[in-house]
Amino acid sequence: MSGPDRPAKPKRAVRNGRNIIRGLLLLGRGRAEGFECFEGDRDAFLAGLSPPIGFLLVLAALLLMQRPTLPAVILLLALVCAVLLPPVISHTMARLWKRSEFWPRYATASLWSVWLILPAYLPAMLVTAILLQMGVSHAVAGRLIVLLLGAYLLWLQWFMAWKGLSISRLKAGVTVLALTVGSMLVGTLMQPLLPLVMAP
Repeated sequence: MSGPDRPAKPKRAVRNGRNIIRGLLLLGRGRAEGFECFEGDRDAFLAGLSPPIGFLLVLAALLLMQRPTLPAVILLLALVCAVLLPPVISHTMARLWKRSEFWPRYATASLWSVWLILPAYLPAMLVTAILLQMGVSHAVAGRLIVLLLGAYLLWLQWFMAWKGLSISRLKAGVTVLALTVGSMLVGTLMQPLLPLVMAP
């Protein structure tokens, strides 16, 4: 089916580390062509999912060796849900907006986009240093940095939903709201588990 409001199929991209880095740097600066650096197939999605899952496996091994308790197991399962929930929510929203064909590439790019917090942290630290030199307290400067980083990540999610799923700005905002609420719910469920896991 084709028509004026039916988006064209995304172009294929060569999947390698250099393309992923280039795509992230483009998307991080609000350049939609960064999506072309990612593939939209199952292997690409699983490759994007492998770093957080691998980290959780290592964390699980370390945690269960030290604290083989039921709260620790539940916490690890909640962390797995925290990793898998955003793709599930975004897939649901893509189907709602009738943009399912764009979801695989968008989801792959979104999985890798969490690493953009690292380059974003550098200018945030520079701003912190400037504020401290101006006499702003550490507490105030810290809160401001958290707000700036949070605002940037929200903007990045919105931009990627807008361009990656080829939807309107408003629909992108609704998608980000759904993702944020889902993450907050998982965080709320995990919070009471932390004292139980860390208790001596």
